[in-house]
Amino acid sequence: MKDINFKPITLSDKKIFDDYFNKTNFNNAEKNFSNLFMWRNTYEYEYAIIKNCLCIKGKLRNSKKPFCHFPYGGCDIKDSLSLIKEIFKKEGNELIIKPLLPEMKKCLEKTLEDFILIEDRDSFDYIYNSNKLITLSGSKLRNKRRWVKKFRENYEYTYEEINRNNLIEAKEFTINIIKNSNNDLDEIIAMEEMFDNLFELGIKGCIIRVDGKIVGVSTGEELTKNTVIIHCERADARFEGIYNCINQEFCEKQWSDYKFINREEDLGIEGLRQAKLTYRPDLLLSKYIAKIGV
Repeated sequence: MKDINFKPITLSDKKIFDDYFNKTNFNNAEKNFSNLFMWRNTYEYEYAIIKNCLCIKGKLRNSKKPFCHFPYGGCDIKDSLSLIKEIFKKEGNELIIKPLLPEMKKCLEKTLEDFILIEDRDSFDYIYNSNKLITLSGSKLRNKRRWVKKFRENYEYTYEEINRNNLIEAKEFTINIIKNSNNDLDEIIAMEEMFDNLFELGIKGCIIRVDGKIVGVSTGEELTKNTVIIHCERADARFEGIYNCINQEFCEKQWSDYKFINREEDLGIEGLRQAKLTYRPDLLLSKYIAKIGV
């Protein structure tokens, strides 16, 4: 087997990734250069082009076991998977493929034998019809409308897009919210990477202020031609209804031309899961982990 050299992800690789991602219709959150770039240090992401496919290799956050994405964008999926399996085998590792969407699962079943499939519920993406998040119509979202109304009645607020003049302020607010909640160092690093490269990554963002002070920040970008991905939504929860308001405002003012909003996974965090479920997702995008023995 010819040596295949994986290399770390850099900002200059964005076009390569986008070109391969655009060859598929998958709308999972991991199929996004910004996410990979932001979290590249935590997951030690590397990539290689194998048999005309983009192959992404990383290490699981907790165990540091190596894993790879299902190959993107090529027509030689079977050959690239076989080579990846050989690479992992040579290194003494079982091949772990994560994430595996239902469409990818079908392809894998036709390509490889003898693998274990595990449902990865904590990584399911929450995907919503954008019009629903904008209008909040229907009895099931009545409470969301009430919270938005309450925020608007209680506070004189302003909405603004993130630009080069307010970028640092938005970054500092977001980092401080994380520090005061879970103080997750990996998440802080990822958010720093995002804000420091926001415009180069093509990410758009918004700020909500009350009395001139930032109380909420959200960022997102196009994932596919009809889907947007939300990367970050952080707010000062002391302002009742702020999360409901910034969600609705950002979708309406920035993303109304897109059909779907992908608000990513819940990571198994119970409070986050319940919050995302109360918005009644139109699709819970199933994901699996495949383990293929050495």
